[in-house]
Amino acid sequence: MNMQRTPSHPGGLIREVLLPELGLSVSALARHCGVSRNTMSKLINERADVTEDLAIRLSRALGSTPEFWLNMQARHNLHKLMQKRKETYEGIKRVEAA
Repeated sequence: MNMQRTPSHPGGLIREVLLPELGLSVSALARHCGVSRNTMSKLINERADVTEDLAIRLSRALGSTPEFWLNMQARHNLHKLMQKRKETYEGIKRVEAA
């Protein structure tokens, strides 16, 4: 049985690591990013995904790259989808050359 850990949601990283390290509140990070507190709250509570726009905003505010945030979100989403539809995907056979 594969017990592979689900890749972290970007909101979890922000909530558990970055906000405490930077001494920021959700409201303060939202202001730095130019988004509503509600938008930031949904992200850090893992009820919303990082969009391209938010990835750019986070990268500017936190000194990372948009690709970092988008890749983290994509890995999280891909893992969840593969677990959800595991049987379907396992039933797909590779195309053989004619």
